Amino acid sequence: MGLVGRLTARRPRGLHPYAASLPARGAQVLRIPRVPVEAYTRHLTGLLLTGGQAQGIIPASGNLTLSVGPQGLGNVWYPVQVTLSTTTGLFDGSTVNVYLGAQGVPVTLVGTQFGGNGTIALAIPPMTPGQVLITSWTGAKTGDTAALNILGTMDALSA
Repeated sequence: MGLVGRLTARRPRGLHPYAASLPARGAQVLRIPRVPVEAYTRHLTGLLLTGGQAQGIIPASGNLTLSVGPQGLGNVWYPVQVTLSTTTGLFDGSTVNVYLGAQGVPVTLVGTQFGGNGTIALAIPPMTPGQVLITSWTGAKTGDTAALNILGTMDALSA
């Protein structure tokens, strides 16, 4: 063996070989364990309401509708207020109507906010999956980001 056969590439201590240089071991597929729905038997009450946020960009028409509501088996929302905002802020001349509806269809007007920003107190019954709060901005500035945040408590199921 000549000089070339005795030279091998050496890696400094701590440097690992490239992933492509490792031997192929075959792909292993591991399933993510799932919990059957029957295991969700604990009823949790009085949790802070989560998932009650939505936002969107005001289109050229100046009108935007956003909706949000409880999702999932056993979730019940008890909302107490909705906070509305646009990026224009205090100088926004839009009007926001808040409705309680079912499956995206406004049914009951629960509040109106002039100026597109502010807080509306809610006095509505508990919301279950399928019911939504629908906010509708009219006359808003094109390109603004409009957002809503619902505060309250909720019930949920746990395994």
